[in-house]
Amino acid sequence: MNEVVENIIDFCNAVEAACVNLRRQLQGLAKTEAEAILSEDTFNILKWQDEKGVRLGDFQVAYRNMNLPDKWLHCYNILKANNSLISNPFKDRGYVFRYWIYPGKYEDRIFRKKLGEVRT
Repeated sequence: MNEVVENIIDFCNAVEAACVNLRRQLQGLAKTEAEAILSEDTFNILKWQDEKGVRLGDFQVAYRNMNLPDKWLHCYNILKANNSLISNPFKDRGYVFRYWIYPGKYEDRIFRKKLGEVRT
């Protein structure tokens, strides 16, 4: 029974992420000047760990096992639905960070880096 409930929750998260993506695309077509579609608070609720890399410099990671499963999965699904890779990070007007995932390599983490900070 638990597996059925988890599958339904996964489905709901995927539908919600798809709706966010569709709303972003429609807004782009309409060329509106609307406020951020998705509040950055959705991502800020996660627990972030500071990391440093040779190429990326300072960045942060939200690990699945260090966060509430439903909150983490919700964010991951939004990024996955928007194809938010490092080359196409998720960000919106008024955001402080850009967000991305590495599907297929790191299924258990979400990455973010402050906007305006450049990769080397």
